[in-house]
Amino acid sequence: MITHTVKTILAAMNTSHENRSLYKEALALASSMRARVVVVSVTPDYEGNMNRFFLNDAEQQFKAPFQEILREADEYATSLGLSMETVHRIGKPDEEICAVAYEVNADIILLGCVKRMQVERMLLGRTTVEVITNSPCDVLIIPEDGELRFDKILAGLNGSAASIEAGLRAIDIAKSYGSEIHALYATNIPTDLSLRHSIVRDAEQKGWKILKEFVLQGKEHDVSVITAIRANIPEDCLAAYAQEKHIHLIILGARKESLGLDMFCGSVVERIAALTPCPVLVAKNR
Repeated sequence: MITHTVKTILAAMNTSHENRSLYKEALALASSMRARVVVVSVTPDYEGNMNRFFLNDAEQQFKAPFQEILREADEYATSLGLSMETVHRIGKPDEEICAVAYEVNADIILLGCVKRMQVERMLLGRTTVEVITNSPCDVLIIPEDGELRFDKILAGLNGSAASIEAGLRAIDIAKSYGSEIHALYATNIPTDLSLRHSIVRDAEQKGWKILKEFVLQGKEHDVSVITAIRANIPEDCLAAYAQEKHIHLIILGARKESLGLDMFCGSVVERIAALTPCPVLVAKNR
């Protein structure tokens, strides 16, 4: 949640060049809501033999880059007269990030996302998916070169409880920041059925019903909503619409349970983050 109800922001840092400004986004976000900032950096467990490096302090040298990013973040906050808490852990990154989120009672987790090809995302993007799945709170993914703004926000709706939560976040943000809300429903009809008029019509009618309910919900909060239906897989629809309408933030829904992700999450989030320069907020059903 990105409103006055956010009390603690957890930024998960790693040593990649693209991720090194994440704490700056966390501080900027915190300043708009007077929230506490905690930065965590996790040194992955090394399962090999440190001694083979012929270094007396191999373990410390392995941890050093992850500790250095915390020092850099703390010095930056101090230079601005801001406070920040830093936490260093050793272990599996996604597990430690979620553990710290529980410990500090985080309301939102910030993650960086480097643009990669599909195969690379499959090999390297599991930390993002696992954090989304198991986190106790919302997750905000900021792509490489992404800028955090709230002028235009896009909610992906499909009628599920998870997407309803995404809609609530969109309204919440719009009320706080005066955002323009766009709501998109993707029909996602298989190719072999797309030529059947009745199936397409029924899918669109279902979509307009869901969007109409959201528009009414927005009116209850004095927030107007721009709606649209697109025919394609959700991630492509959302990415294309975001580019076309110059969207600044995409909001998706995810179940809190670790049993699985909603249709708008998991690899979909990774793909959207790779296709668009705007951040993606995954709203967890609390």
